[in-house]
Amino acid sequence: MLYAGFLGLIAGLVPVYIGLAPLWIFKRLSVGWRTGLVSFSAGILLFLFADVTHEGVELSQAAGSAPALFALGLGLGLLGPVAITHIRRWKMASQTPALPSDASSTPIVSAKLFTAQMIALGIGLHNLGEGLAIGAAYAAGVLGLTNLLVIGFALHNSTEGLGISGPIASTNTGARDALILGFLAGSPTILGSMIGSLAYSAALGTLFFSAAAGALLYVIVELVKVTSTPEPSKIVFVGMVIGIVLMFVTGLLVR
Repeated sequence: MLYAGFLGLIAGLVPVYIGLAPLWIFKRLSVGWRTGLVSFSAGILLFLFADVTHEGVELSQAAGSAPALFALGLGLGLLGPVAITHIRRWKMASQTPALPSDASSTPIVSAKLFTAQMIALGIGLHNLGEGLAIGAAYAAGVLGLTNLLVIGFALHNSTEGLGISGPIASTNTGARDALILGFLAGSPTILGSMIGSLAYSAALGTLFFSAAAGALLYVIVELVKVTSTPEPSKIVFVGMVIGIVLMFVTGLLVR
């Protein structure tokens, strides 16, 4: 089980941090390039949403699972971030500290960081399902498939790390925030690998993937609202296409 967790570490947590590493470079980009980066993040999320929805629907039809589990996971994944958002807004409204001199920009920074946290949460749920696949292949003794999954998911997850950077590229977030975001997104792969090595469950896979679909759907809507800019639509379109194509190419390695 420990070795399965190590495989999850290599396939999930480490690549996400590698993808987050260029964040300090992204902060130095112009407004136009940062807009392209945000659009790139949206493209990654759109691909992930379609991917986890497809995986969840397929697993819901397997033995030991049911379509009702997919509906349950989707609802939990969608309503969870909504509940967190309302609790966060209620706490912010109930607190009335003295406002700093740059208070006008603080809510914007906070909103973008929160969006990045929700992105990391959605990706983490998705990686939990990926970890199940790695653990199941390892438990079955299929070494070639296990290695292929680890390599493919590692490339895939490094791209996801880049996607988390989009909303916070224009903020003053520090290394601590990046470490937390990477842990939220990548560490569930370790847990999923350990669970999958003990007992693979189509029902658990259905719940994880459908919950990820719901969380990603929420994040996509919030990303459009929080990071909308008057930049030319060509930049937005190109960024989204690059994100989708890159995820598709890396995803081919684990099909």
